[in-house]
Amino acid sequence: MKISSSDIKEMAANMAKLVEKSLIMSMEVDMALSDILEIEREVNNYHKEIDDAVFKYLALKNPHAKDLRIAIAVMKMNSELERIADQSVSIKRYSKKFTNEYKLISALFKTVLSNYQDSLTAFANSDVRLASEVIKFDENINEINRDVISESINQIQEGKIEVDEALAIMRVSKNLERIGDHITNIAEDIIFLESGDDIRHNPNQ
Repeated sequence: MKISSSDIKEMAANMAKLVEKSLIMSMEVDMALSDILEIEREVNNYHKEIDDAVFKYLALKNPHAKDLRIAIAVMKMNSELERIADQSVSIKRYSKKFTNEYKLISALFKTVLSNYQDSLTAFANSDVRLASEVIKFDENINEINRDVISESINQIQEGKIEVDEALAIMRVSKNLERIGDHITNIAEDIIFLESGDDIRHNPNQ
């Protein structure tokens, strides 16, 4: 089996696009849970295929320097992408309980999606600067999540919303916040891939 580092990167990019589709579908009202579960199955298949491809590449090529970093980064990104797809399914399960459109949730979703798309661009273009911006932008996601939680609690206390729906809102918000964390990890993997720098415990680098 012939396989190159470019092949592995291409597989990861294709999986990332599929995950983007699942994320978008998670908040589309006319999309059924079964639709997103079908995408999740495809993502899970990709997850296994990429892991297998990376293992074969490492065994057959014994890569060094950047080629080795590509293999390591893609394997780590692969796990982050699979988790984002899982979170997207959870979002769909809870968002189905919404009786209204909530501005803060919409804002949080758009912010998360935008940052995810920037991470894909950074990966495609080997753009360390953009990957760094993705990491910094995560604080905006955290801030909106805090606002959602605070507003939901206030609305419960004021009797403006049913407890079950408020809990669904908070769970969707938390899932989006977790996706934000996975996006940050992907951006860190991109920086490692391109520069060799491991900034996971040195965010100021």
